[in-house]
Amino acid sequence: MIRKSTIKIDYANKGKLEKLDSLFEESKRVINLFINDLWESENFFSKFVSFKQNTWLSARLQQCLGKQALEIVKSQRRKKKKTHPEFKRDCLNLDQRFVDVRFSLNTFDVWVKLSSIGNKVIVKLPGRRHKHLNNLLGSWNLSKSARLRKIGDHYYVDLYFEKEEPSKREVGSDLGCDIGYKKLLAFSDGRQSSDFVQIYEKIARKKQKSKAFDRALVERNQLINREINSLDLSSVKSLIVEDLKNVKKRTKGRIRKQFMNKLQRWTYPKVLGKFAILCEEQGISLIKVNPAYTSQTCSGCGLVDKKSRNGEHFLCTGCGMAMDADLNASINILHRGVYSPPAGSYP
Repeated sequence: MIRKSTIKIDYANKGKLEKLDSLFEESKRVINLFINDLWESENFFSKFVSFKQNTWLSARLQQCLGKQALEIVKSQRRKKKKTHPEFKRDCLNLDQRFVDVRFSLNTFDVWVKLSSIGNKVIVKLPGRRHKHLNNLLGSWNLSKSARLRKIGDHYYVDLYFEKEEPSKREVGSDLGCDIGYKKLLAFSDGRQSSDFVQIYEKIARKKQKSKAFDRALVERNQLINREINSLDLSSVKSLIVEDLKNVKKRTKGRIRKQFMNKLQRWTYPKVLGKFAILCEEQGISLIKVNPAYTSQTCSGCGLVDKKSRNGEHFLCTGCGMAMDADLNASINILHRGVYSPPAGSYP
């Protein structure tokens, strides 16, 4: 298992940040030179780059940047894109030859030292520990690689941690989960999360790319994390969810513009990603099933009729069974995962 923890390093003085900017600019230039050479020579299958560029960056760092360029070219080929790729981001993948991370008890309790980058440049970047980082430091092993990034005027270091994945549980119950727009989570055992409509409406009222908009997105993500992290899955051996790929596509003209604006803030992939992490850490099998008609099917008699569902209520037009619509859907998801072949599962 691999986890990432991001540390902000904006606290460095002006001189250090100017050195970082210089490193980013020269690294981007060199990566694009490597991309040009690889693309023109149609070298798409090598494991490393053996040639060098004319730059003040060290030979070691050139080797690292060449590997990053090779990954970009290979990715372009995998996607079957014929256009020449160009690297524009301030993002460097570095290994132990360039990054040394130390932890202390000072005001800045994280220090990231960059060295061997060229021209005898050494930069010590201060940062601060946070809850997520502290949790990983307790029981995970710090990886030898790191990522240096700049977004806007902010600088970050991504640290990676590794841990052996636990074996999958063989004893426990199966649990179906309906991931919805209004109630984020509804489980087949009756548990349900709080209503998320208010936060979607709050985001929809904000101007995109504004600070208020970004704060609202952060608030939404924190609510999702809180809901999932508070779940007690200690007696569950498999969690079954719908495989909702491209759920927002093909909705143009079928959904009112006002609601579509709110629906765009529904983050099914983020929820599924959190579930994948949680299940991996706890040894739970995460199974994805075909989502077709789970909300229109009666979990009692199996009749499929879209008239049975009316908003949050489900009343079967066949057998007359009545229950919460999301609970009914989660039970159908459970049955589909237990008794039918799954659409896929996370490794």
